[in-house]
Amino acid sequence: MAQKMKAGDAIIEMLRQEGVSHIFGIVGSSFLDILDPLYDRDDIRFIGVRHEQGAALMADGYSRISGAPSVCLVTNGPGVLNLTYGIGSAYVAHSPVVVLAPSASRNHQNRDSTQEFDQVALFKPITKAAFSINKIEVLPEALRHAFRVATSGKMGPVMIDIPRDLLPGAEIELDLLPPDTYRPGQTRSRGDQGLIDKAAAVLSASQRPVILAGGGVQWSNAGDEVCRMAELTGAAIVTSYGRADAVPNDHPNYLGHLGRLGSAEGIEAVRQADTILAVGTRLSQSTTFYDNRFIPEDAKIIQIEIDPQEIGRNYPVTVGIEGDAKAVMEGLLEKVREREPRPNEQWVSEIGDWNSRRASRLQDEEKLSGSSIKPQRAYAELRKVMPRDAIIALDAGLAPNYGQDRLNYYEPRSLITSLDLGGLGFSFPAAIGAKFAAPNRPVINFNGDGGFLFNAQEFSTAVQYNLPVVTVIMNNGIWGSEKAYQRYAFDERYVGADVVNPRFDKYAEIFGGSGFYVERPEDIGNALEEALASGKPSIIEIPTDPDEMPRPARLAEVQAPTQ
Repeated sequence: MAQKMKAGDAIIEMLRQEGVSHIFGIVGSSFLDILDPLYDRDDIRFIGVRHEQGAALMADGYSRISGAPSVCLVTNGPGVLNLTYGIGSAYVAHSPVVVLAPSASRNHQNRDSTQEFDQVALFKPITKAAFSINKIEVLPEALRHAFRVATSGKMGPVMIDIPRDLLPGAEIELDLLPPDTYRPGQTRSRGDQGLIDKAAAVLSASQRPVILAGGGVQWSNAGDEVCRMAELTGAAIVTSYGRADAVPNDHPNYLGHLGRLGSAEGIEAVRQADTILAVGTRLSQSTTFYDNRFIPEDAKIIQIEIDPQEIGRNYPVTVGIEGDAKAVMEGLLEKVREREPRPNEQWVSEIGDWNSRRASRLQDEEKLSGSSIKPQRAYAELRKVMPRDAIIALDAGLAPNYGQDRLNYYEPRSLITSLDLGGLGFSFPAAIGAKFAAPNRPVINFNGDGGFLFNAQEFSTAVQYNLPVVTVIMNNGIWGSEKAYQRYAFDERYVGADVVNPRFDKYAEIFGGSGFYVERPEDIGNALEEALASGKPSIIEIPTDPDEMPRPARLAEVQAPTQ
């Protein structure tokens, strides 16, 4: 039954119905009517951050770990403008972030008024939907539509533009409907049965199968189905870039991730595959580079994707199945079992060898020495003491990306990265959002020195809300990825590639956190254990070798073509 209430109260009640527990933003005069109802309640918290970009990235991190929608609320004009990178990150990751974006008053619009610009046009390319309302009575349906779009199919962010003159003193009739009456939630499309039968035949006949697990495996919690299929068919398991937590990394068929700084053993397995079961992945550039350096030209590809536009987009497929990764894999497992496949014993043996070689390679990095700490050695020391249930946030940039192959992920939703967006400054705010989503799990963020300073101000947010997030900063004093291009493509003509930094451990202490400075590799593990035990936001600074710069994977893109 509909009831009359203030517009701000109605918004909060609808968010409560959606299970929203945190709203990320910075207080602004344009939405005080929404904040006021939060004064004496504790079921929904407004998390005040220090930059709107941080708010969007926290919301993204929250949704990636919780699997649930999150909300950003900031003031119009520059506040909304500052959200764009973080919402772009959510768009790439398919995170269901809902943005409530106040805008200029209706009678001031289209006059270049204070803090006015076309917010809807700005957000359309980086959201599933962006729209404005022009009367307060439609607000309930607008919110329902936003959550419907954000959480359906391949999920993603949605922005609602609300002119600021609509809220003050406004009342609306609200019929407080439960979400399942106006949106289906994450549906489980099981795929076309004929195509599943065809895929089962192809997979059962394969002699060198590889399962390439992507983000769809994470969002639909299909890791168990992937592992069971690998055991049934004798397939190797390789994950796409940034998705190394799609399956437990201690599974004997797991060989690491494909793409930038990928696992040599996983890459070799994919190169030798006669069939690739691509589950929940669009075979993106960061995973495949859109060529045949990893993906064999003659391999049969079975692609399972919830978005039909992605099937066959980057590589021709033998079978393409539109559907939810978990639901389709359940049906595919059933059909493959009926065929009683016989795994190729030689291929299974090779997978075991690759698995052992990968473990030995990583263990050998514990012996790396020199006048400066190698990032590989730092990860080897951290791996020894890393909690099994840790959530890892990896920033873009060279040093953090070593962690994709060098840390182990055992539970679903344990790794968050900037994925194909590749934006610096992502991981620290995202780690804060992850900690809000999973307060009982340790959260450890990895940054280079450059990337951390993009959003270093959010250390204050972590302290304010007593979030014991641990940040490991590998400080090599350079923009590592870019300097590598200058080394290999421009004859070591370095311009703008070197930086000067403060002592990051002291930075943590100034804000009221814990700081650690580690100059010996054998002390790294102890520092992590102390930071985790401190109960405070912490920074561990590790000076690392600035000369450790592998050849960039996309080197050819910055080199002049040869005649």
